[in-house]
Amino acid sequence: MSWAAIEEALWTAARRHLTPALVGGPALTAAVIDRSRRYTSERERLDAPANPEADLAARALFFTMADAAKPRLALAELGKRVPWARTLRVLDLGAGVGAMTLGVIAEIAARGGAGLEVEAVDRDARALAIFADAVPAAARAVGVACRVTVSKEPSERSVDLVLVGSVLNEMVEEAARTLVRQAMTVLAPGGAVIIIEPALRAQARALHRLRDDAITGAWAHVFAPCTRVGAPCPMLADERDWCHEERLVTLSPRANKLAQITGLRDGGLKFSYLVLRTEPGHVGDDGAVRVVSHPLVSKGKHEAFVCGDDGRVRLRLLKRHRSVANRAFERARRGAVLRLTATPGDDLEPGTIVEALDVDPDHR
Repeated sequence: MSWAAIEEALWTAARRHLTPALVGGPALTAAVIDRSRRYTSERERLDAPANPEADLAARALFFTMADAAKPRLALAELGKRVPWARTLRVLDLGAGVGAMTLGVIAEIAARGGAGLEVEAVDRDARALAIFADAVPAAARAVGVACRVTVSKEPSERSVDLVLVGSVLNEMVEEAARTLVRQAMTVLAPGGAVIIIEPALRAQARALHRLRDDAITGAWAHVFAPCTRVGAPCPMLADERDWCHEERLVTLSPRANKLAQITGLRDGGLKFSYLVLRTEPGHVGDDGAVRVVSHPLVSKGKHEAFVCGDDGRVRLRLLKRHRSVANRAFERARRGAVLRLTATPGDDLEPGTIVEALDVDPDHR
């Protein structure tokens, strides 16, 4: 699977829909920076781009490729729960130019899956026009069968996956909750709603509250990222805390160049996510924990925060207690799922067995 091939299909389509001056060059760079600021430090301007067409170019030519890898983490964790052997039915809400769907296409290509039928829903007709042009071409480029329909309203047909990428942070929480609850109603048996949001404190904490509402209201089962099945989310206890992912990623060639020019990516893919299903069960085994911090290394010890049924706790491994049995703890990075023979919160001992769980052993 080649991200470069997907990117080339996206740029080819964009040239047919955008003013030539916006396809590369200073105008595109300025639009990428403007959109990044509106999503982070200047959110009061979220719906007020300096130049709407340039903003569409930024979405199509940088942010779509920069974000396309994000849903692949959730898909990898779902693993065999997704029916890869048949054509997937996908609903992409707030589809934009296609970042979430391109992530699904990349995962299908990596697995040798059958393909997908996707319904893309967005209020932005120009973004949907690029989607309808670019996504089938990108799928062909990586050998994936794909059929696309676009609309302003979903058809309510039964689907295997509902994708909600960077949509909820633009809504008030009550409306966001209503949208997700409605999305749950169109899932086929075994299906999943995959929500991706920015790795910002306020937006991630809103996602934690949505998680708790799903659990306490019993309208969905939380599959990931949580290994903890109960509510409340431990991160909500302190306003300073929030949970997010940070993974290494290699951007496609043109997106990487734009990232270097703008200084907007440092090699890490940062986001918050939530995977909801109608069926019970969660990522990892019962009693597993998720690493929710970077390693905290100081003289004589190695520490990290983990979260599970016992809440958010700090695990510590003293240098003198390092062993083959607990080596996986030192190797674990943010996002890893671990199984331990010790009660979280205790110091790890030389005999403590720490196992890094491969949540999808068949993933390639």
